[in-house]
Amino acid sequence: MKTSIRSGERYFGVEITSEGNLIVAERAEGKVLPTERFSAGHGGTQAFRRHIEQECTHPHVCIKACGAAALSLAAALIPTPGVEVTIVSGQALRGASPQPNPEERAAHLAKLAERLF
Repeated sequence: MKTSIRSGERYFGVEITSEGNLIVAERAEGKVLPTERFSAGHGGTQAFRRHIEQECTHPHVCIKACGAAALSLAAALIPTPGVEVTIVSGQALRGASPQPNPEERAAHLAKLAERLF
């Protein structure tokens, strides 16, 4: 996990893989930050939540809808102070390349979060 000065707003795009892992792209002040990976399940969800609590005071999270996993992640993030969570349809990725990898989809979602909020 990277260490930095805690900033105000950050934008996160989350792609949930078929194995349940979280691929998280992050943007701050118009800059792309390194992509993070969190393991599947409760432990990964809690690690992601701790990450956003440590990194910023107002996180904006955009999650691609993928059924119960997306809803579960959104529900787990709700107690995070200052968080705003949006679940978007896979159609929101129309502007991405035809066969984007999970990192590219997460980056597209982070950019979308920046535009939405």
